[in-house]
Amino acid sequence: MLGLNFTPVLDSMDQLLSAALVTLILGWSGMVIATFVGIFGAVLSQMPGRFYRHGVQTFVDVYRGTPLLVQILLFFYVPAALQIDLSPYMVGVFAIGLYYGAYIIEIFRGAYEAVPRGHIEAARSLGIPERKIFFRVRLPQALAIVISPIAGQFARLQKATSLLSIIGVSELTLRGQFIMTRTYSPIETWLVIAGIYLAMYLAIVAGAVFLERRLTVGRR
Repeated sequence: MLGLNFTPVLDSMDQLLSAALVTLILGWSGMVIATFVGIFGAVLSQMPGRFYRHGVQTFVDVYRGTPLLVQILLFFYVPAALQIDLSPYMVGVFAIGLYYGAYIIEIFRGAYEAVPRGHIEAARSLGIPERKIFFRVRLPQALAIVISPIAGQFARLQKATSLLSIIGVSELTLRGQFIMTRTYSPIETWLVIAGIYLAMYLAIVAGAVFLERRLTVGRR
């Protein structure tokens, strides 16, 4: 039997919670960027002309086809080589935001195409401009469709912030490494950290369920 002693780790709980807050801020910031990239890319992909569609598809293929860890390292070392001063936090947020933005482009693109054509044609027959059709007909219905898959991406993004420890971002995983070294309690440290990540995940899932119910009210 393992003789686990959580006391040294729990004594450092204030540090872990502080690092968990940094992790949440990184996750939310990255998700804002990813959502903006996703919406913007999906809109471009729906515009007439192959230039926009091919440009968006190239972006998606490049980001989805290369590991996130490699992208983080490139974002970190390339600006430094060009003598551009960027903090590891800024590098990390943009790296994970662009990476998951590529996935969210596909989610939004699928959601736009899932909106019934009859709704679009009905709005056009009433003489509603295309811009208003997008914001009043397509976008609200698409948002109701994408809540669940976007929440899944957000949960993955939140966990992916642990990769930022490799460039010195003092988030939950890096703080856990320091505490583990100081307390000599690796199992207890990572069990506590896993519990904190799990709590974040469950909070995201609960929020997604709440939003999905609110957005789909009256549509069932």
